[in-house]
Amino acid sequence: MVRDRKPAQKPLALLACTAAIAIAAGAVTAQSEKGSGTGLGANEIVDRVQAYYAEISDYRAAFVQTIAHKLFAGRLERSYGDVLFKKGGLMRWEYTRPERKLFVYDGATLWIYEPEVPQAFKAAANADRLRKALAFLSGEGKIKDSYKVVKLDAARFSFAPGYVLKLTPTEKGSPFKRVELYVDSTDFHVARSVVVDHEGNRNRFDFSNPVRSSGIAASLFSFTPPAGVPVLEATE
Repeated sequence: MVRDRKPAQKPLALLACTAAIAIAAGAVTAQSEKGSGTGLGANEIVDRVQAYYAEISDYRAAFVQTIAHKLFAGRLERSYGDVLFKKGGLMRWEYTRPERKLFVYDGATLWIYEPEVPQAFKAAANADRLRKALAFLSGEGKIKDSYKVVKLDAARFSFAPGYVLKLTPTEKGSPFKRVELYVDSTDFHVARSVVVDHEGNRNRFDFSNPVRSSGIAASLFSFTPPAGVPVLEATE
């Protein structure tokens, strides 16, 4: 059963998804799992993903988010929207249905705006972690020694277009257990990411219609709460 969902209020899941794309560019410990098939090794795939994002000034794509809760097998919650990135570590996630919601990171503060409530969340405490997650977009360098990357057998995941990587954080206290990264073999953009938390819940993002270096306006990565809208501090 699939249900359209209202995106969660806390930025943690979205941050983990952003990191799922970013950490592929920064991972330095990589290996191939037995039975992973022929073709490029994990290190080569990581290098090509990094090269793809290093060459662009901005990026936009449509996304579908699907959450599968371990305790409710067969029940899926689904959301739709568009994501934009710009060098300098800027991002904008705009949910269009089932309910409108906006996530904007301006390089210092993560804003979450729910116009249908209405209310806004300000998550300045997550700024440093988010900046590091987006480091590959701004050319700040690699995120060294943070993840072990293992190449999996794409056929097992029914992902014929490319490669599947499993990324396991080495940092203690990571908010997620692992990330499955699905990489398109034609140009090495990230087509799908699946974040698995410590309870076994799966947060999947499928990306489509990617557009590179289209000159996205910088103004789209700033946010000012509308007059009269309450602003709350988000702690996670």
